Amino acid sequence: MKCRVCRGPAVNDVRRHNANFCPKHFLKLCRYQTAKAVKQFSMLDSGDRVLVAVNGGKDSIAVWDILIILGYDAEGFYVGLGDYSDTSESYAPAFAATRGLRLHTEDLRRDHGFDMPNVSRAAKRAQCSACGLSKRHLFDEAARRGGYDAIVTGHNLHDEAAVLMGNVLTCTPTTSPARCHYSLPARVARKRRSRLCA
Repeated sequence: MKCRVCRGPAVNDVRRHNANFCPKHFLKLCRYQTAKAVKQFSMLDSGDRVLVAVNGGKDSIAVWDILIILGYDAEGFYVGLGDYSDTSESYAPAFAATRGLRLHTEDLRRDHGFDMPNVSRAAKRAQCSACGLSKRHLFDEAARRGGYDAIVTGHNLHDEAAVLMGNVLTCTPTTSPARCHYSLPARVARKRRSRLCA
């Protein structure tokens, strides 16, 4: 398997392009496709202050890295969920430290006095639903406080399809009261590409 661009050893194949790429050219493709999606869907303007919702996972770290490389003024925001995020808790600060980036953090238990099981019971929602609702609220509040123009998440095409299907099946539209808008530059990426970009 050879890279389509340099003919060196390829690390992965991108089936929809019928092409293989080495690490260098694969990352270049990821950056290009992200920049193209941002422009095509008017997600961000060049002067926007961006708050990236990072959870320590591959998708959010990758999109934050790509936005920085593309020249955006992007800062991270991490919400600690206690037992639910113990494993990923170290990844976001480590990434921010190695790149010299600013990472804002909040912890539900420490800063707000509650945890996911309590939120779930109070909201009368499943824990996944209560978690998403709580995080969106905290992201919106952080964006308002910090004067950010956009909130970016690492949701990819697979995530978007899952949410769409869930909304179609339950008929519950999602809205955000934030003054700024949510942007999903990774929405054109498939889950496999996000994993490889990280």
